[in-house]
Amino acid sequence: MTECLDSRDPKRYERTKLWIGLANLAIYIFAPAIILVTGASASIRDIISDEITSIVVLGAVAYIVFASIALELVTLPIGYFSGHVLERRYGLTRRSVRGWTLDWLKGLAVQTVMLAVFVACLYALLAADPKYWWVWASLLFSAISVFIAAIAPVVLMPIFFKFEPLPDGELKDRLMRRSKQLGTFVQGAYVWKLGDKTVKANAALAGWGRTRRIIISDTLIESHDPDEIEVIIAHELGHHVNGDIWRGIAVQVVVIFVSMWVINLALGAWSGAFGLDGTLHDYANMPLLALITTFVGVIALPLINTYSRRRETAADDFAIDTTDMRAEFISAMEKLAKQNLSNAEPHPLIETVLHSHPSVSRRIARAKG
Repeated sequence: MTECLDSRDPKRYERTKLWIGLANLAIYIFAPAIILVTGASASIRDIISDEITSIVVLGAVAYIVFASIALELVTLPIGYFSGHVLERRYGLTRRSVRGWTLDWLKGLAVQTVMLAVFVACLYALLAADPKYWWVWASLLFSAISVFIAAIAPVVLMPIFFKFEPLPDGELKDRLMRRSKQLGTFVQGAYVWKLGDKTVKANAALAGWGRTRRIIISDTLIESHDPDEIEVIIAHELGHHVNGDIWRGIAVQVVVIFVSMWVINLALGAWSGAFGLDGTLHDYANMPLLALITTFVGVIALPLINTYSRRRETAADDFAIDTTDMRAEFISAMEKLAKQNLSNAEPHPLIETVLHSHPSVSRRIARAKG
């Protein structure tokens, strides 16, 4: 497997992933635009209202369930190529076709349920308070995002991956001692069974409050020594000590408020166009909401990633300063880049727009001083 990784080009892998991402983005823009402009969305609403339910919230849920499944089926070939064919070509996946399909079905189910809850809340607020719905929606969705961050390691991630307590021993003792020294409570340390599906490695401090836990992929444990793992976890602990979790939530809240505000303006301007009935809670306007959300996301992405890279750099500095493991940090970065087939020197524009972390070459150069 190592020989396979060594023989592949990280830059070519990154370029292919980029083109796949652009293809997906195009579909997520043109599909709702076509459905909206042609009046197909209004026709779908009429069918749901006549044949299934005339209750707005239930109709909106039926619409999003249908739309979510349909869009996932449209993008299925791209998803399969990106998630399985390409990963196998570069020697990164250990999943069978059956395994990939099962994960795809799980992802579709989780996504559809979450979208159904989101849409039910949204259209209930649109119907209840057409003037200030966007304020209440922003507050509600911000609270939901915090809740999801808390339950992710205990509810969502186990749907896709197995987790086991990190066995007692030197590594566990070092990580728990380090977290205690830094005043960061963790519920425990767990082995993330990532190796069942990929050769890539990862680690994180997931959750918050009583659900906060250290998770380390088995692939990271196999490829890195305890010093390297400790400095990686010190980086993750640095995010919590530096308040980056709450900073990130604050940024997310701002994006949610801006998105809801822009959607409110758009619905006010176009609620009578494209066959829409003129009311804000006409769920035929869902493609319009999707388009606006996509455009706000695209505009915000480079700003969010620029901020994220600054916080990642601060966490790198924190890890090196608190552990005094500069050489170990550098070797850990080099190993991770090779194992995950990361492009150590991406184009500056690609890094600015798409990368939430500084490039490996920048991180190593800074560590060397």
